[in-house]
Amino acid sequence: MTEIREMARVTLFGSRNTSKGAAFEPARDIPSLAGKVVLITGAAGDLGRNTAIQLARYGRPARIYVADLPRDDDAKTAVALRITYEAYGEVSADTKAAGPLTEIRYLDLDLSSLESVRKCAADFVALEQRLDILYLNAGIIRVAPGMTAEDYEIHFGINYLGHALLSRLLMPTMLRTIQQQPDVRIVIVSSEGHVIAPKGGIDFNKLKTNGADIPYAKRYGQSKVALLCLTRELTREYPQINVVAIHPGRILTGMATSLQKESMLARWTKPIAPLFCVPVLIGIQNHLWAATSSNVVSGTYYEPVGVPGTRSDAAKDELLSKRLREWTEDALSWIKSLE
Repeated sequence: MTEIREMARVTLFGSRNTSKGAAFEPARDIPSLAGKVVLITGAAGDLGRNTAIQLARYGRPARIYVADLPRDDDAKTAVALRITYEAYGEVSADTKAAGPLTEIRYLDLDLSSLESVRKCAADFVALEQRLDILYLNAGIIRVAPGMTAEDYEIHFGINYLGHALLSRLLMPTMLRTIQQQPDVRIVIVSSEGHVIAPKGGIDFNKLKTNGADIPYAKRYGQSKVALLCLTRELTREYPQINVVAIHPGRILTGMATSLQKESMLARWTKPIAPLFCVPVLIGIQNHLWAATSSNVVSGTYYEPVGVPGTRSDAAKDELLSKRLREWTEDALSWIKSLE
């Protein structure tokens, strides 16, 4: 009952999922991204894909990389073609007259395998000399306990540790990009769900288990606390890069649909979900704002749209961030021999 009560509190009484800040209109507010390179993890899914579509349609960066689960070549091509078509429709002379079209490229990325993360980064670096916007967007929320390839609790491994490694491996490219133009950004997708993490924020003793004795809400919550800690640590270490965390809001996505199959609370609230959830195209406004607005302040956690959000005590705890940084350095120490 405690788990259901905590989830209900966040679902029904957490931050509102409407545009509390200034209205964001992609057609009006996304500036030119000409020549820039974007990488979005989880970009085959609803949030990432629609973020890519809007950036391609209105910002027209040179390339957007879709980093998502490995699939066959036909499926990869289908994802790229879908994003291109939904961004531009049937390409015509008028479409091309507005500027070069964004090229959509697919990268294999399985965040549950640190070796896959390493290879994804290596593949990107072999193709590109710059990276202007990095979205750490992919994530899971599910009931079933599980572990990554390296035996980390599955939520923590995918939502946090894989992203921590990816950002580390891509940092040299981002630092090189700053020498060409100063506005380089990392957008980290956390959640208001970070408030339902275990006491203290992260249960370090359970990170090398499947977490079966921890309610799934807390497993998810601690991974989102960790992402807020990552935001703080990257901001501290790389002040020249704009690093922000966002809560995308409560959005009707495929993830929400799959969660209904596993969560009793999600099934109970399904009939009223439209009352406190919004469609994806509204939900991605915070994604787009964070990557393009001139009002972004590095190190800030934003709720929709562009409003500084409320962090839990754990998320504000600098000692927790320090401990997580040390734990992460130890967990990723093997990568140093490959650098």
